[in-house]
Amino acid sequence: MVKILDFVQALQDGKAAELADLFSMNAVLHDSSMLKLREEPMHLEGKFAIEMMFHHKFGFNGGGYKIRAIKCRDENRSWYFIFYGGIVVNVTAQIEERDEEGKIKRLNIYPL
Repeated sequence: MVKILDFVQALQDGKAAELADLFSMNAVLHDSSMLKLREEPMHLEGKFAIEMMFHHKFGFNGGGYKIRAIKCRDENRSWYFIFYGGIVVNVTAQIEERDEEGKIKRLNIYPL
């Protein structure tokens, strides 16, 4: 079973392919932390879309976004800071649903 620590560790390490493998083929990732940047929430559907976003935002050439101060509350929920260039956003990430194999089927990221 995939735990939230697996997600944040792969995110922090910038390993997009490993991160994508935590998700089911038809997974949904909804990130409303973008509202803090005055941008529309990010809504991704499918493992490939999730991998490409993480590759470009967190992994490619060191990525533009970093995460710090990770605190896992339980196997489904974590708090951390995302550094969007010069803007820092405190978020919570929560696994809402898993598939039969224990992979992430839906993950929501909310600003705090």
